Amino acid sequence: MDRMEDEVSIADFLPSPLSTDEAADEPRERLWAVLPQFGYGPDTGPMGGGKFTHRNIDGHGTSLDLNGSYSLKHHQSYGFSVGSPHLAQNRVLLLLRLQYSLDPKREFFGLGNNDVGPDPASVHAIEDIAGAVTVGWRPFKRIAFNFAIGARSVEIWREKDFGNVPYTEDSFPELPGIQGGLVNYLGLSIVWNNRDSVVRPTRGWRLIGKAIHTNAVLLSDFQFTRLVVDAGYLRSLFEDRLVFGVRLNGEWVTGPERRIPFWGLSELGGRDTLRGFYPHRFVGKGRFLANGEVRGRITSFDFFDLWHVQIDGVLFGDGGRVYIDRDQLKDEFTLDTEILSRLITGLQYSYGAGLRIALSESLVARIDAGFSEEETGLVYLSFGQTF
Repeated sequence: MDRMEDEVSIADFLPSPLSTDEAADEPRERLWAVLPQFGYGPDTGPMGGGKFTHRNIDGHGTSLDLNGSYSLKHHQSYGFSVGSPHLAQNRVLLLLRLQYSLDPKREFFGLGNNDVGPDPASVHAIEDIAGAVTVGWRPFKRIAFNFAIGARSVEIWREKDFGNVPYTEDSFPELPGIQGGLVNYLGLSIVWNNRDSVVRPTRGWRLIGKAIHTNAVLLSDFQFTRLVVDAGYLRSLFEDRLVFGVRLNGEWVTGPERRIPFWGLSELGGRDTLRGFYPHRFVGKGRFLANGEVRGRITSFDFFDLWHVQIDGVLFGDGGRVYIDRDQLKDEFTLDTEILSRLITGLQYSYGAGLRIALSESLVARIDAGFSEEETGLVYLSFGQTF
């Protein structure tokens, strides 16, 4: 599940085609889709669920998204979002998001770009409930300035069937946020997206910059500021049959000592960052991430009279690391003759292949198999492009 503080949902509004004519009822232009979810993971066991998306549910450009999944090992994830970028003659956007997740066996590998693993240092159960309202102003079609107010409630407890892996509170009793807590935050962001499509983009930029802050005045149990920058670029060849993409992402979390919960720090690992490592594998105050992909069209066809299906094959490579303190970050990026060697030596790498299954102008399903020095293969099923 995407982190609530990110602004990928806003980026998907830009560009924001509004189709209210009869063409939207044709398979190629259809703006709604529903897909089942089936999968298996070593931590989740067999799982199932579904996703429904409609990008013009009211005839005026309002998007609705519903998704949910449940596994036999009691992992749960549910999401709801509704919003429109077409208010006040396309100058104002409004988005409401709600998320719920339950992980009865969240693995924790400690803090930093460490060598602990692939076995976790500890494990705990975590319930995560979050919601946010974002209001944006669009001075131009491709750019939005946004203000968000949100809340996140986390509860952490001890399960009975962790086996020989120690409980996180026993191994790290002084870890901030070890009992969970409440975070109420305010956020400011700017999003620019000049890509040609939301579902199957083939060219253009997506730039995101965001700052969020929480403290006791906002009735939070913690105090910190998160700064995020994200830049992605796509270029196509051979009449859009082949698409090259690259993404750079950086994040830093700062605040008073012991006022930043460990579950609010920067993370790497999982379906959107280092594919080939377990989710939440690397945790620190900051992170650097680079993703590269080559997407090639395999086939396209009409699925009865419902959707126009486009299937792309993907090869990808990811690299990144987390940082514990500002001095470590400064040392890593000091401009001298050894900077390239330090960056390459400190990075964690993953690679793999996958499929993108796009349904008309509604949604895209993403299947990736990632590999790293720790794992021989992890399979991720999710929705939306990586970047």
